[in-house]
Amino acid sequence: MFSIDYKWRALISVGFGSFMATLDFGIIGIALPRLADEFKEPPDVIAWVALTHSLVVTGLTLTAGRAGDLFGRKRVYLSGYALFTLGLCASPFSSSIGELIATRLVQATGIAMAIANSNAIVLDAFPDRERGRVLGLVTSIVGAGLMSGPAVGGLILGSMDWPAIFYLRIPIGIVVLVLGWSQLRNSGGQGHGARLDVPGALSMFFALTSLIIVVNRGTAWGWESIQTLGVAGTGITLLLVFLWVESRSSSPVLSLELLRTRRFSIPISSQTLVFMAQAGVVFSMPFYLIDVRQFSPGRSGLIVSTVSLMLLLLAPLSGLLADRFKSPLQPTVGIVLVALSLYSMGWLDGATPEPYILIRLAVIGLGLSIFGPANSSLIFASVPREIHGTASASIATARNIGTAFGIGIYSVALTNSQSLMAGVTSAFAVAAWVAFGALSISVYRVATELSRRH
Repeated sequence: MFSIDYKWRALISVGFGSFMATLDFGIIGIALPRLADEFKEPPDVIAWVALTHSLVVTGLTLTAGRAGDLFGRKRVYLSGYALFTLGLCASPFSSSIGELIATRLVQATGIAMAIANSNAIVLDAFPDRERGRVLGLVTSIVGAGLMSGPAVGGLILGSMDWPAIFYLRIPIGIVVLVLGWSQLRNSGGQGHGARLDVPGALSMFFALTSLIIVVNRGTAWGWESIQTLGVAGTGITLLLVFLWVESRSSSPVLSLELLRTRRFSIPISSQTLVFMAQAGVVFSMPFYLIDVRQFSPGRSGLIVSTVSLMLLLLAPLSGLLADRFKSPLQPTVGIVLVALSLYSMGWLDGATPEPYILIRLAVIGLGLSIFGPANSSLIFASVPREIHGTASASIATARNIGTAFGIGIYSVALTNSQSLMAGVTSAFAVAAWVAFGALSISVYRVATELSRRH
């Protein structure tokens, strides 16, 4: 590996880490029904195994990205994967759902530190003219992890107990740490005495946590109950506090000036809504396949991995097209495909032929492949290199905000419908409308871009 150009060594090293992170999402998603049976918990409770992870990653990623900009991206990245691997060692010993969620908190903290800086580390190693290409390759690696997660998780659960989904991944964590330590160069670390905005980080974390709790528990508590209104009010208040703190901070977690820049804020908004829509597939499809259709976990995992297979195969080509043509339409075309396929998911029933399910999932994967590299390239192009860590973290945060809110909403749909099939149908209907919302934002961006050119 030492004879290879540094940019490729950086991509390979970070690629292993990205694979490990996304493998986790897929494995946990396919394992939720098994965990519900093992711990005797309903879907809205078991959802917190995934949701807590998303909350912590969402709340900490921007802070971790800023820390990478200030103190060195390699340092923060490797510390994160060390913490994640320790969490994997602890999870198999969980004897209750609370203990399992606690170990997931440790894992989530580590993942936040790592993914916040991964794209920035790779992009620092490549020239700007290859931005789309490298983002396409990273998306392909993410697709490989997402594809492998459900399939590997299903195969493991088909022959072993649930703790195996954690301890079998410990060797991958060790490989990631060795590669990162030996191959990556330091980047970032240009703080010159600047300090992290701790009040901003804390207010943002607890604001997002409060709002996600409301989405997940609002139906159980009652939408007009004191608990719901109190937690919602706390979340909104903390969000306002976050904005106030950031407007006065000399080293903000997220610059408000950056949010006012349309070239940055519009693609970030699209990113959030697209992943909120995609969460409908990640969370709802395993319940449909395993509990409604009575498919085995292994078979279900392979079906769900269709989306990720498309990312693996097509994202590199999408990145090359983004570099070559720089078309403002490319992300919009991807969203159209995602929205239409999710809309068609609402027609699924207990007897839908398996090929029709696979076609729908393949179209979603095609849409995400077209959308992802081009949209991420737009975001990185809107900021200077010295804050690539913040841009990388913003993309990850948008993805995780969307996933966290999506899981919360879809778990409510599954829990509160007259039947599981009705809940799955409702979840996909909501996901489709979220995707159409992303489409409207993207169309606005295209119209603005075209009018500016002319």
